Amino acid sequence: MKTSVVYIYPTYSTFIKKDIDFLSKKYIVKTPKHNWGNKKLIFLNFFQQFVFLSRNILSCQAVFVMFGGYWSFLPTVFGKLFNKPVYIILGGTDCVSFPSLNYGSLRKPLMKIFIKWSYKLCEKLVPVDKSLVYSDYCYYEKSHYKHQGFKFFFPRISTSYKVIHNGFDPIYFNTDIEEKIPNSFVTVASISDMKRFKLKGIDLVVQLAGIYKNCSFTVIGISENVIAQLDSIPNNVTFFPPLSSNQFKQYLFNSEFVLHLSISEGFPNSLCEAMLCRCIPIGSSVGAIPHIIKDTGYLISSSNMEFIKDEFYKIVNSTRTNRLELASKARDRVIENFHISKREKSFMELIDSGN
Repeated sequence: MKTSVVYIYPTYSTFIKKDIDFLSKKYIVKTPKHNWGNKKLIFLNFFQQFVFLSRNILSCQAVFVMFGGYWSFLPTVFGKLFNKPVYIILGGTDCVSFPSLNYGSLRKPLMKIFIKWSYKLCEKLVPVDKSLVYSDYCYYEKSHYKHQGFKFFFPRISTSYKVIHNGFDPIYFNTDIEEKIPNSFVTVASISDMKRFKLKGIDLVVQLAGIYKNCSFTVIGISENVIAQLDSIPNNVTFFPPLSSNQFKQYLFNSEFVLHLSISEGFPNSLCEAMLCRCIPIGSSVGAIPHIIKDTGYLISSSNMEFIKDEFYKIVNSTRTNRLELASKARDRVIENFHISKREKSFMELIDSGN
């Protein structure tokens, strides 16, 4: 008979579904469906979570929590009280602070306290990349901090950690290189407001489109209300809301480059999915992006537009031979380093070891 594990998350997403799917092969996965995205429900969520944990903590083998936040505190307390290992998966926003952009959980004093104690009380922290532990930061010129990562903000925390990268299925994301449209660029990000428009570097994409008019730019995941706030959009930029899986893949299949100019990132899933579809990666030097791309594409070290414009000129004038080589290397890198089977194996080892 299967034993159970608990998997807690603030809001549901496709990358959470992947974790639950492979955990379900061996365990009964119990997931409370509380909406932590609604601030008005926080006290109700705490009560409901208390009831849920009271009913399930004794029978479970381990507890996983996606992201540090209000929702991670009670699980770690219950874990200590009932001697159950609690693993907090660090995804990005729970390890950074950008006050000028109103971004990062650690910029909020009250949430920072809940996160700090969650990190102190849990069995192990599971960052998706080492940059979330401690990293130098210089990409965004107006950043308040020159370092990011939980070790920078909580230097006295001694909880052990294990880096487990996100994982991807190379069979699901695959295409023929001949489908690519020359000088086509795709950007994928969830953009619900102007804060995220800047955070994800979409303002830079629009500026690049205005300069490089012979290139085509596609932005997927942007809401209608954000588009309505834009003064002018170059003719070579196309915006789409979130698309179905098949539509999304088709744009990855057709795009020659994937453009990811975020100011802050954890481990961007869409970047790896595009690389599996042989899109040549162009990314900002933040979070896991440098580790993901390595020598398979182009790293942008500054958000300064003049610098980006000059770097972009080199990219659009690269040879076809060079592009074919990078496209192939990009797919191979994700398969070799970030296969979904690696993440699954690491999670199972974590549970089996109990530490």
